[in-house]
Amino acid sequence: MDSKRVSHRLYQTHRTAFLIYAGRLTGGPQNAEDLVQDAWIRFAQCRTSEITAPVSYFKTIMRNLFQFSRKRSQLEKIDNADFEHVCASVADPAPSPEQIANARQQMNKLLNIIDSMPIRQGAAIKMYHFEGLKLREIAARLELSVSFTQHLIADGVNLCSQIRETER
Repeated sequence: MDSKRVSHRLYQTHRTAFLIYAGRLTGGPQNAEDLVQDAWIRFAQCRTSEITAPVSYFKTIMRNLFQFSRKRSQLEKIDNADFEHVCASVADPAPSPEQIANARQQMNKLLNIIDSMPIRQGAAIKMYHFEGLKLREIAARLELSVSFTQHLIADGVNLCSQIRETER
């Protein structure tokens, strides 16, 4: 099904619930409709086929928009300060929902590549990069030499890099 149809159907189906949620965020129905409309515009621009929980994602967009507008209104209250300068100094370092979804997708691809490697190589990479074990600890667990363990990890990482470069 077309991405726009999916987002429109989601909007129609859950509009009342979204308005209630937005009303709780904004403190009343006056600004709730604007918040839902702004969130829907952003949501409609996303590729909804890649979103596993669209209702939660939509609510996250609403919450982020509300928090941004609240921060912005607080910043505008600062007496005669340059708004652009103030915004630049208090930027939210948290990644956007799109960045999170993209990072998860990339991590899943990487894990699939590692899982397709020979068992010892995949295990060595996971222990080194995800569990934080040292080479000698990995070598002891896998009953290998430290130099061979280092070679396994280096070859696996190179393979992951090559596959990622070909996918770009």
